[in-house]
This record gives sequence, C-alpha cells and structure tokens, in this order.
Amino acid sequence: MNGTGLLLWGITGAALVAGLVGIVIGVTGTEAPKRPPLWSRLRAASAAGAAHRALEQRRTRLAIGAVSGAVVWAVTGVFVAGVLVLLAVPGVPWLLAPTKGASARISRLEALGDWTQRLSNVLRLGRGLDEALALSGKGVPEPIAREVGDLVDRLAVGWRPTEALRDFGDALDDVTADKVIAALVLSAADRGPGLAQALDDLAASVHEEVAKRRQIEADRAKPRTTVRWMTLITLGVVAFGFLIPGYTAPYGYLLGQLVLALLAAAFVAVLVWMRQLADHHPVPRFLIADPRSRVTAPTLTTAIARPGEPETAHGLPRPTGKGAR
Repeated sequence: MNGTGLLLWGITGAALVAGLVGIVIGVTGTEAPKRPPLWSRLRAASAAGAAHRALEQRRTRLAIGAVSGAVVWAVTGVFVAGVLVLLAVPGVPWLLAPTKGASARISRLEALGDWTQRLSNVLRLGRGLDEALALSGKGVPEPIAREVGDLVDRLAVGWRPTEALRDFGDALDDVTADKVIAALVLSAADRGPGLAQALDDLAASVHEEVAKRRQIEADRAKPRTTVRWMTLITLGVVAFGFLIPGYTAPYGYLLGQLVLALLAAAFVAVLVWMRQLADHHPVPRFLIADPRSRVTAPTLTTAIARPGEPETAHGLPRPTGKGAR
C-alpha cells in the first residue's frame, strides 16, 4: 500500500471516530448551557451597533459644534457667540425633536396590543402558555421584536416562565405592559382557564390607550410646530446679524457679551421648559421589586426551570413533601 492509500485510510478513520463521538454526545447530551440561536445573537449585535452609532453621532455633532464655535469666535471676536454655537449644534436637534420618543412609545404600545391579541388567539386554539409564548416570536411587530425574541430565547434555554416574563416586563418598562405581564405571570404560576379572554380584554384596553395617546400627541403638535419655527427664525436672525459688523459691534465688549449671554440663557431656558412640558411623564410601574421589601429576588440558578418541577408565582420551586401546604 502506497503513501496515498495510507493517508486516505487515516483520514477515513479519523472521520469515523469523530462521527462516533458526535453521536455519543448527541445522545447523552452535555452539561453546557444552551446557546441562544444564531439570529438572536445577530439581533443583539445589531442593537449594540445602533447604540454605538448613536454615540458616534453625538460625538460628531459635538466636534462640529466645537469647530464652528471656534470659527465664529475668530471671525466675530465675540466669545459668547462661539460658546452659543458650540451648544447649539448638538443642542438644537435635541430641543426641536421631542416627538420621536413619544412616537416610539406609541408604536411599542400598539405592537404590544397586537402581540397580546395574537397570543390570545393562539391560546384559543388549545395551545399551552409555554407553547404559545414560543410561537409568539414569529411575525412579532418590529417595535418589540427584540424584547419578544429575548423572551423566547430565555424560555428556549430553560428559564422559568415567570422569571422570563418578569425580565420581559423590565425590557418593555411600561405600566401598561405590566398589566399584560402580570396576567401571564399569574397564569404561568397557577394554570387555569380564562387567560385567553383576559388577554383579549387587555389587548382592547391597550389599543384604546394607543388611540388616546395619539390624540394627545396630535393636540401637542401645533404648539410644538410653533416653537420650532420661532426657534429657527430666531437663530436665522441672529446668524444674519453677526454678518453685519455694525450690528455685532456692541457685543464685542464685556458688558455686551454679558447681555448676550443673559438673553441667550433666558431663551434656552424657555425652550427647555417647553420641551419638558411636552415630554412624556410615565406612570410608575407596579411589577417591580420594592426596595423596602426584605424578600430577596431569585437568582439566575433558581430562575432556570427543571423539567416537571412546579413553581410558585414568584418563579421559585413549589415546596413538596410534608412541609408543603
């Protein structure tokens, strides 16, 4: 037998041994925890990339503001004008765009209502809660796709449903979501009929709240538009004024710069105050741990369910034997 034949026999033997080892591991299993699916890891990496891009965007705006402020100071000789430009470049987009957060919250709330309705429909088909939650990750609305995907992943790797649902509620961070999560947690701890109807009612309540929030945002749109135009016109007049040397000459002295700083501070304070009035002030959540409570939350080891092991409403193993009630 030549060298090539020996090499082929060696490769074949190694492949055979590796296949046998794979079969044994597949049958007996390992003690290593299950890894989340590939699409879940890709989704987490995408979310981290979005946060990194937002941070880079803020840094870029700050750098552009610093360069623009230095140029304005060098051209006009007014130090306060340079500082105002430095603050305006990153600050004006933040002041004039308070509705993005409100629109995102409304979209998330509407997606929660659709997901709750879909979960109720799956339960009416005779599926169990665990199976219904696993199926809810398919076709989930985009605003809560990441949170629902994390919930499904935690259930897939063996988390107790109650603990996975509580983490799901923490990710949504909304009192309306707490109502839905509370119904699911109670049903996961004490299985019984009526969950589908309860989710139907909650979905209708969520959709009604979405309609009310949209009406409120529509009422706030007109004064917000007025403030935007007033701010843009004011900034335009100031920028045009600095192009006229005779107009900006009084601000070249110390007293003029102090007056300019005072007027700019008052104007910015009014804008910040109006933005705070338009901001959403969330209702405190109720499905959170009370810091005054002496009851400790279950750790990660107790959050992992064992097959066939019952649990209480808090996600802890239900006592069995003589001491069980």
